Amino acid sequence: MLTLFPQSQTLLGKRVSSLVGNDLKVLKDGTVTGTLKKVTGYTDFSSNPEEQSGYYFPFKLTKTGTKMTLKKNGVAQPGKENMTFDPEIIFRVTKTDKFAVEVDGKPVVTFNFQKSTFK
Repeated sequence: MLTLFPQSQTLLGKRVSSLVGNDLKVLKDGTVTGTLKKVTGYTDFSSNPEEQSGYYFPFKLTKTGTKMTLKKNGVAQPGKENMTFDPEIIFRVTKTDKFAVEVDGKPVVTFNFQKSTFK
């Protein structure tokens, strides 16, 4: 379903180790445990200044497909429906958010961050 990136990998100009701790895990039910680190100035993530700071969760889908939809709290934001499939994803998250990934119209995973540590 998915894998986590090595701490040494760089995604959109930031090392994974600057985004998350090496204790990060995803349980079978989509619960994310471990440390999410506060990031500022993440300009390669978004051109919107409001989205350049916060907590980010990077992962890579092992399931493949042609189209994907990303939902935050049950709703796909504009431009996040039926996108061209890309297995490498970074979500900007809070403790109360739930994020879902659908591939070719079928649910793949829904993440929750209730048990994550936000530092």
